[in-house]
Amino acid sequence: MRKIKLKKISLMIFISTFSVCAFAGSGQTTFQYEHNWKSMNRIHADTLKLIHKTDDNWQYEFKFGVNEGGGNKRDVLYDDMYGGSGGVVIQKTFGLPNDWGSLIPALELGFGKDLTLYQPGLKYSYKFNSDWSSSLRYRYEWKKISQAERYKIAKISGNEVKYILSSNTGRHRLDWALAYSGIKALNLVYTFNYYIGDFTNQSYKALKNELVKNKYKAYNNKKIDYEQEFKVTYNYSKLFRPYFSISDVSKNKTADTRQAKFKVGFNYAFGKSNNTESNFNYKTYFKYVHNYGLSSRYHSDNFGLYLDFYKQGYLGIGVATYNQLKDRAFFDDLVSNYYQMYGGYNFYLADNWILTPNMEVRFYSGGGYKAKSKENIPHYQLGDVSDSQRSGMRYAPALKLTWLSNNDLSFYGQYRFEYRKVSRNKRDDSVQGYVDNRSRNRFDIGTHYVLSPDWNVGYRFSYLKGNYLLQNDKKHDYQQEVDINWQATKDWQINFAAEDIAKKVHSSARETKLALGLSYLF
Repeated sequence: MRKIKLKKISLMIFISTFSVCAFAGSGQTTFQYEHNWKSMNRIHADTLKLIHKTDDNWQYEFKFGVNEGGGNKRDVLYDDMYGGSGGVVIQKTFGLPNDWGSLIPALELGFGKDLTLYQPGLKYSYKFNSDWSSSLRYRYEWKKISQAERYKIAKISGNEVKYILSSNTGRHRLDWALAYSGIKALNLVYTFNYYIGDFTNQSYKALKNELVKNKYKAYNNKKIDYEQEFKVTYNYSKLFRPYFSISDVSKNKTADTRQAKFKVGFNYAFGKSNNTESNFNYKTYFKYVHNYGLSSRYHSDNFGLYLDFYKQGYLGIGVATYNQLKDRAFFDDLVSNYYQMYGGYNFYLADNWILTPNMEVRFYSGGGYKAKSKENIPHYQLGDVSDSQRSGMRYAPALKLTWLSNNDLSFYGQYRFEYRKVSRNKRDDSVQGYVDNRSRNRFDIGTHYVLSPDWNVGYRFSYLKGNYLLQNDKKHDYQQEVDINWQATKDWQINFAAEDIAKKVHSSARETKLALGLSYLF
């Protein structure tokens, strides 16, 4: 019961934070990029974030990680990339009276290819003087394993037995940091992290004719682990701040071997949002969409941050998740599907014509893909059934041309080339067969019409032509969508859409995908 209560409480806090009191005022949005490498594993990885801070001390962080070298090849840089984990962090800073520092409660909701992660926490920060400061943070990390990874069937004494293969875990984490900013243009920070955890339910492994209990191990066959980090940040300007850090981390769970972890990255702040005096005049939106297939009965979700650079272009980051089993909504048995970065720039041509080159990059985590047995392949991908759930990435450059007929009516056409690259070690397996890299061409035409100051509608038709089967055993397919948008308040917009999509690759079956979403202007 304790596990279920924690899940429900964390979810209630997460939803209420977004819907009731979290959003207020303008602020500043920052893009962060980080590359890391471990000295003994020699595996490269990246982290990308968009962070929005409001004027009243709320902070919203949307992030995802990318693994390189297929996750198992050493010294491979920016090749064979796929999605790692991603999620959202919400926190609020409360200043204490009489300069006694500040309290920062936070909640992180994370997703991986086979798990959901809940991390409530509380941080206390204190500034001794203009140069020295320190902080102490506690977090509880609860990791829930997905349905496809949780169970397995084995023969025990001649009988088939279904047992729990992977346990959910709970981990206590304590962080202490000491910071010094007395050197011009530099910030120095030392951080020590301590972990202690255990399983929150029992799992087993099959050995000959018996089931043996799994034991929780964090480091050196024990339930505890630690890390320490030294970080240097160079304040090049108010907007651009590169940094470097080196950490002492464990190498594996069963030995006392330690290794160094190197990080190099930067933070770039876009200036104040809704401020014409900043380098970029932009607005920041939170966007969320819930999808449902009327026939397949699968649910999926997309959420992230979106920056609109006032007619100049746009930039966004998104996390896409889906429920592995039918009729499971919202946070029930979720895994990550893919993470994405996207952006475009507008060139204004003569006579109300706009040319927008744009790019979308997706990193697939392999969520829900399990090649070990056919009964554990709930890999249905709502809206894109021709694509495998195997880990990898998709590059999708595009060129869009828009004609502004008048203030209320516009038409557009777009060509997009989509190249899907599958991780090398996931291209072949005995269950689903071989899947190679693949590509397809996508042609979109559409229109957008403003009905009133509060209502607008749109329509899109898409034709897809690929070098692999898309639908009905053919290499071409089509989609069409109608969307309705209601500006409920100055800051809130409600979105509804219905899309006609292929349901299966090897038949002509189609289904309607419904989408209900919202966007909020910070």
